[in-house]
Amino acid sequence: MELADVRKNIDQVDGEIRRLFIERMSLADQVACIKAKTEDVINKPDREQAIIAKQTEGMDPKLLREYTALIKRIMEVSRKYQYGRTMELRDCFPFDYVREEKPVERLAVVKEELYVCKGRSWDDVLLLDSYDEIGDCIDRGEADAGMGIIETVGIGVSDELHGLLVDHDLYIRDCLIREDRGVRSKVVTFSKDLIALPDHNRIKLMFECPNRSGSLSSILSMVSDYGVNLTEIHSRPFLSGEEWNYMFFLELSANIDEKEIRALLFQLSQETARLKVLGSYLCEGDF
Repeated sequence: MELADVRKNIDQVDGEIRRLFIERMSLADQVACIKAKTEDVINKPDREQAIIAKQTEGMDPKLLREYTALIKRIMEVSRKYQYGRTMELRDCFPFDYVREEKPVERLAVVKEELYVCKGRSWDDVLLLDSYDEIGDCIDRGEADAGMGIIETVGIGVSDELHGLLVDHDLYIRDCLIREDRGVRSKVVTFSKDLIALPDHNRIKLMFECPNRSGSLSSILSMVSDYGVNLTEIHSRPFLSGEEWNYMFFLELSANIDEKEIRALLFQLSQETARLKVLGSYLCEGDF
C-alpha cells in the first residue's frame, strides 16, 4: 500500500474512534447524573484496575503498554468530564472564600525581613523572630496579616513560610515582585481569609500524592487538561509515621472564581491524598 492509502485508512479509524468517544462520554454523563444524586465518589481506582485487567486480557504483548496507557487516558478524560458535570448539578465546591478584601492595619514580619515593608509606617509593623511566631500572632488576633519573602530567583523558596501557610491555615492575599541589586524576590502578604478578587491571576496549592505508581503524572495531566499554565512547582519531603512522603507546591495561572478552575480544584481535592489552597492573588510580570 502507498502511504496515502494508509493515511486514508487511519482517517477512517479516527472517525470511528470519534463516534465511539462521543457515545462513551454520553454514558459518562449518565454516570455523573446518577452519582450527583447519590453523592457517590467519581474516582474508583479498584474498579479502574479491574477494567484495565479485563480489557487488556489477551492483548498482543507488543501493544500491551500502549493499549493500557490509552485505557487509562480515556478514563482520566471521562473523570474530568464527570467532575465538571457534578459541579453543575450540585453545590460541592470544597473550599470557602470571600470576594471582598479587608484592609491590613497591623502587619507582622520577621525582623530580618523588615525591609520588605518599605513604604509602610513602622508603627503598624510588629517585629517577630520567626514565621511560627507570626502565625501564632495572627491566630491570637494581634496582627491582621503577615508579610515575607516566599521565593528568591536562583536561590530557592522559603520552606518555613510554605510550612506556615499549611500548618496555620493562612492564605496568600497579595504578591509583589521586589528587585534588590539584581536579585528578584516574591514578597507575599498572608492572612486568615481566602480572598478571590476578579483581577487575581494566581492560585497557590499544596497537595500530597496517593502512594501509587503514576499518581503525580496523573495529577499534572489534570492541570494540563484544563489548559492551565503551571508557573511554579517544587516539593518538600516530610515524615509520615515511619515513611517519607512529599508535599508538592504549585502555582497556577488562574482565577479561583472561574467555572473550569473550580471544577479542576474539585477534581484535585478528590484525587489527591491531601489538597490545600494556599492563596489567591494578583502577580504581575513573568515571575
